Amino acid sequence: MGNVAFNHVYKYYKDEADPAVKDFHLDIEDGEFLIMVGPSGCGKSTTLRMLAGLEEVSEGDIYIDGKLMNYVSPKNRDIAMVFQNYALYPNLTVFENMALGLQLHKVAKSEIELRVNRTAKMLEISHFLTKKPNQLSGGQKQRVALGRALVREPQVFLMDEPLSNLDAKLRTQTRMEISKLHKELRTTMVYVTHDQTEAMTMGTRIVVMKDGRIQQVAPPQQLYDEPRNLFVAGFIGTPQMNFLHGMIVSVDDRYYFRSKRLEMRLPDSYLPLIRSANNALRNVVMGIRPEYVSCESWALERYPDWIVSATVQMREPLGSNTFLYAKLGEENLISRAEAHTPIEPGDSVAFALCMDKAHFFDRDSGLSLACLGE
Repeated sequence: MGNVAFNHVYKYYKDEADPAVKDFHLDIEDGEFLIMVGPSGCGKSTTLRMLAGLEEVSEGDIYIDGKLMNYVSPKNRDIAMVFQNYALYPNLTVFENMALGLQLHKVAKSEIELRVNRTAKMLEISHFLTKKPNQLSGGQKQRVALGRALVREPQVFLMDEPLSNLDAKLRTQTRMEISKLHKELRTTMVYVTHDQTEAMTMGTRIVVMKDGRIQQVAPPQQLYDEPRNLFVAGFIGTPQMNFLHGMIVSVDDRYYFRSKRLEMRLPDSYLPLIRSANNALRNVVMGIRPEYVSCESWALERYPDWIVSATVQMREPLGSNTFLYAKLGEENLISRAEAHTPIEPGDSVAFALCMDKAHFFDRDSGLSLACLGE
């Protein structure tokens, strides 16, 4: 079993007023692929290092398979870690690098050869076993680092920004390989990254962190569709969600989102949410993703009551689609348009806002109105 439990864990550093990790409380199931994501300095790597035993826990407890790990040395935690910088010994061959951990644990020579050769075949690095790290490319070194962890057959794999030194093509390829390995091995993996693409494409669940605290824990699609607060809504998604500041008002028993530049009637499906958050309606932020801001004719015909006019400032063609960056008064508006759209900077364009896909947040607390009553 490779289940992990964080029980209200804190990490304090000397001479720092605020803890680097604050009240981290989370259960990780056996066989889960958990991704920890957030901006630099949010505490994700510190949390991983506490799990690995490389940092002491200041408060709280960490368990692996029900056993308290706070005072267990890293070598006795039955974990294997893959680092950002590969951490390979330059004077050893690939085989020797992969075998070293097993040798230190007094594994029989025949078993070491079996595990190394089997893992090398899985990672397609068998033909590198006699080479040394300086003879390998970055992608090959990362495979060796993965192989060194895999041969240990630990309860938990820990990965700290393992792909950040690779170019874009290699990152995509290695990302797929790690996901495939997880499906084959079904071993618990805890993976730290600042790259939301890695988080969204690899994890079974994602932990979003900011300032040492967990902001939200959810499967990737739920995180995208149901962000708990403004930070998660803005952090997950490329380009980020559009945010418009205003208020929700009632006119003749109907509710409208009103800002300086627009007034949009809200769909009836939002009525229960709005009525339950009555005290927070005077100061809200509406969020809507670029794919739901459309200048296509079908959208303009389908949503005639939800159209705004904005001036395009920039276009960003990406081959499969084009992002349009527009100004709506003082507010920015990003739209995902068809790849060959003729719209150019300076054009005044009608955009349909799919209000049935909008999110609403309390500006003061940052919380989604859907979460205010929790």
